[in-house]
Amino acid sequence: MTKNTNEQILKLLLLMAFADKIYMAEEKDFIKSVSKELEIPDEKLDNMISEIEKTPDVTKLCRETARTIEDKADKDKTIKLLSKMMTSDKIVHGKEIFALQVIAEEWEMYLE
Repeated sequence: MTKNTNEQILKLLLLMAFADKIYMAEEKDFIKSVSKELEIPDEKLDNMISEIEKTPDVTKLCRETARTIEDKADKDKTIKLLSKMMTSDKIVHGKEIFALQVIAEEWEMYLE
């Protein structure tokens, strides 16, 4: 797993966190711990948050970011992290489910 792949994984987590427009404390804590695990500096994390806050189309950015992750193991790891983060605040939001679906569709991991 490359540094760039780690950044893309974290970016997808942030996109899901911002999907409902509310960045919950539990999500922040989860993302902070994952960023440390993925060895992404705080400054880079802050820059990613700023970029996502300014993005007009979260769904489009979600699809584009998902396409950059090609390795099956990286996709599996990302799906697990996304699922874990989605439940971190003990509330599953519809927009979070939609974000997960968009990513799974891009990776051909979604079934109707």
